[in-house]
Amino acid sequence: MTRRRTARWRVALVGAVALACFGLLFTNVTLLVGAIIPLSYLLYDALSTIPEPIRLQATREFDPAAPVPGEQVTVTLTLTNQTEITLTDIRLIDGVPDALRVLSGSPRAAVSLQAGEERTLSYRVLARRGEFEFSDPVVRIRSLSGTNQLTTTVDIDGKTTLTGANAVRDALPTDSSLPRAGTLPTDSGGTGLEFYATRQYRSGDSIRRIDWRNYAKTGELVTVQYREERAVRTVIVLDARPVGAVTPAAGYPTGTALCSYAGERIHDALTRVGVVTDLTAVGFNPGDINGLVGPDGLPWIDGEQASGSQVDPQLLFSAVTERAERTPQTVSTRPPSAAPSPPAAASGPYDQTQQAAVRADGRGRLDESTAGQIEFLLARLPPNAQVVVCTTLLDNWAVTLGEALSARGYPLVVVTPDVLQRGSPGQQLAGTVRTLRVRALEQLGATVSWQPEQPVDYALRRSLPHLLSKQ
Repeated sequence: MTRRRTARWRVALVGAVALACFGLLFTNVTLLVGAIIPLSYLLYDALSTIPEPIRLQATREFDPAAPVPGEQVTVTLTLTNQTEITLTDIRLIDGVPDALRVLSGSPRAAVSLQAGEERTLSYRVLARRGEFEFSDPVVRIRSLSGTNQLTTTVDIDGKTTLTGANAVRDALPTDSSLPRAGTLPTDSGGTGLEFYATRQYRSGDSIRRIDWRNYAKTGELVTVQYREERAVRTVIVLDARPVGAVTPAAGYPTGTALCSYAGERIHDALTRVGVVTDLTAVGFNPGDINGLVGPDGLPWIDGEQASGSQVDPQLLFSAVTERAERTPQTVSTRPPSAAPSPPAAASGPYDQTQQAAVRADGRGRLDESTAGQIEFLLARLPPNAQVVVCTTLLDNWAVTLGEALSARGYPLVVVTPDVLQRGSPGQQLAGTVRTLRVRALEQLGATVSWQPEQPVDYALRRSLPHLLSKQ
């Protein structure tokens, strides 16, 4: 608690003394009476004090109480005057952590409270992953004359820590139920449940698969084939390269952190419904993350390992997020030096002007190390997998990877946060090139793009129907 007194009415004191002196010197009654005016201000200042003791109560609430990263949280702070007299001038500021960005409203207020009266202020912050401790609100109380000031903190009741967790709260979309979890119907005949075709009998075919009705009618032996079903799994690829460690504005998570949030939510949702989900990331060096990263630079967490030997996926998600938040940068406003090339069979939304635009700059080639990461990733993918790529799309890496996956027949879903602002010509141009990358990837698979102001659940709801429909 700090008390301070300001010499706000010093001019009134000087004026009163001067008028009194001149009135006595010149025996002027008018000047003597005029000295009463500044003296009244001095009397007003002397009688205007801050009562003792000051009793203020503050209550803070979060809505929602356990947000997911990227979700907007409404913070409500209620201040109650439990002092027996009116406090005419209270300046209040809530203790918002520096790491959280205030999106709307203000954590500051100036109020006047009568005895027993309460006031509420409300503002919104952007939730991030982790625990963020709010400090006690600070109040400055001034006397009616403004000369006496008391600065102190108010003990808080209610919530003091905002925790951004990635637990799946919402039910899965009703139109995305799994008819046969973990299987993928194919266009080839084999063992299964659904009729596919018939063929001539071959020596060694099981007698259970012979169509005896056809034999009774035609005298020919034919073998029944069923639609082959193969186990399918999902591979989530996190783009942890330094190019994504950018943030649209101060206080927002970086693009790579948003990718990690989305990947973790999708991983949790898929594993809850029994989908075997592998996890990897690009952008690390061999031996990183406590030796999890292999010689090819890819940490790989197999979703089918026994529970006793399986590496906790949270280890990789945390490593990606911590690395991205270590040195965040704002998005460059320089024109991008690369534009994606559309897929060979691109059609539909791509017209000749757009194709010319994306081919205009030949400097969009990936360097050898990045191209090598794609080759290593392709070598690691299991044969019957669908791939989810979480990336910021700030360069051509995802487009090159998508073309390679499409050529090998892998179903693809790209989940991408749009961390680009459009406030300058350079950013507008970068946003245009990113849009072209999105359209190129839409020719190869499903693409889910969302704004940082939207909760990560938006990306989850948009991507799950594409993933579960493959099951």
